[in-house]
Amino acid sequence: MNILKLLPLILICLTSLFSNEDIELTPEEHRENRRAINLGISYLIKNQQEDGSFAGKSDRKYAVAVTSFAGLSLMAAGNLPQKGEHGVALYKALQYVLSAVGRGGYISKNIDDSKMHGHCYAALFLAQICGSSRDYSDELSQNPAYSVKSVREALERSIKTILEAQTNEEGGWGYIPGDGDHEGSITVCAIQALRAARNVGVHVPKSNIDRAIRYIRNSANGDGTFMYRLGMTQRRKSFPLSAAGVSSLNGTGEYDSPEIKRGLKFMMQYLPPNGKKDQFYNRFFYYGHFYAVQAMFHAPEHTGYWKIWYPAVRKEFLKLQNKKNGSWGGRTPFNTAGHSLIGDVYATAVSTLILQVPYRYLPIFQK
Repeated sequence: MNILKLLPLILICLTSLFSNEDIELTPEEHRENRRAINLGISYLIKNQQEDGSFAGKSDRKYAVAVTSFAGLSLMAAGNLPQKGEHGVALYKALQYVLSAVGRGGYISKNIDDSKMHGHCYAALFLAQICGSSRDYSDELSQNPAYSVKSVREALERSIKTILEAQTNEEGGWGYIPGDGDHEGSITVCAIQALRAARNVGVHVPKSNIDRAIRYIRNSANGDGTFMYRLGMTQRRKSFPLSAAGVSSLNGTGEYDSPEIKRGLKFMMQYLPPNGKKDQFYNRFFYYGHFYAVQAMFHAPEHTGYWKIWYPAVRKEFLKLQNKKNGSWGGRTPFNTAGHSLIGDVYATAVSTLILQVPYRYLPIFQK
């Protein structure tokens, strides 16, 4: 049997044996995870387009962002470009993202509407490729179609775009590079991309990080919520923005600040299955949980949040999966009035990522 196919199971066993901070899942629960993840990844593979992108009918206009999420999920399952059971699919996804990198470094396609969200997710994807590929870079450099060097060059250009797009006085980012606008969700994406790039040696000036930190910190409310846009008079209590705010502060090296403590406490009110489910939780369900699982993963061990959060979220996401085709999205009970009906490919990519956090393949899922 191909040893690469056994790699995810081997990592599960090693994680269970050697991690002092590991969640307490039984062998059967780990097997449930693997079955759900494999089924979800199979669904993603079936929805990969000839050009290497991952997108269904509802996801097509956000192909850069969705492809980046799908690529991250494949990496989280133990694949690398041309390495692993789905290494070829990952390689094609990487080629699609690289083809979207413009001369100035902005990652977009003519038909794409991902804007700076997609750009930052793509930059994050490229940074994870660089961070995971260094051990066999010499082997990859022999392939003229793909090398770590070419990915790093694309990453550096994309990071330059992010840095140059931080044009407003507040220190945040807007939907379009250089538009002078700013809002919290894009600022979070930018911070995570910058942190990931910095981790692989790309130069990111401290002044840019400091301004971004100030933006997020000034957006924090006293009750653990974060403003959608710095300076807004309306303080809407939002699980997704709190999750994103805490996760972004983690990305700058903070793990136990007052803003983080309040944010984590606020988020625990939404613990599945019986936690709160307001309009913002419902509308941005997958986005919120993508950042929440990272925030809880990095929560100080003494809080115990991670060991409470992940088992509960794991059960929730296993329940929501369509067991017939492996997808997420269509069976979400929150597809009611006011819910943002995003595509199943996006939902499946994010869901499989969330389930794979404890296995720590991705650099962003490591401590």
